[in-house]
Amino acid sequence: MIRHAIYTLAVLSAAPAMATPGGAMGTAAQGRWTCELPGDATMPPTPQPDHDFSIVPDSSYVVGGERGTYLLLGNTFTMTSGPFSGRRFDKVGLSLIRLGPDGKREALRCVRAGSVRDDFSANTP
Repeated sequence: MIRHAIYTLAVLSAAPAMATPGGAMGTAAQGRWTCELPGDATMPPTPQPDHDFSIVPDSSYVVGGERGTYLLLGNTFTMTSGPFSGRRFDKVGLSLIRLGPDGKREALRCVRAGSVRDDFSANTP
């Protein structure tokens, strides 16, 4: 009986680790990201430059020369430190849609607009 219990414990402890609760960890495409409010058939999107940022190496982003970090779990992109700390987005295809405090999608969307060299190297001390 004890042998059976030891065998069962050994098998259970050798089981593979479970997936991260929020989904697989990932990274966003590096480069400049511009944010805008959607337009319609009669009006183009409205740029929101105060929300623009650049994704740089090491799961980091830069805004106005200040660096922060982000976490991408599944489709949830969260800015975890830095000037935009606490902002959350839903990753939909190649876009990021801002999430409100209630977790619901807001109108603001951000899309990759250029390479890292276009922005990051010019703003880094």
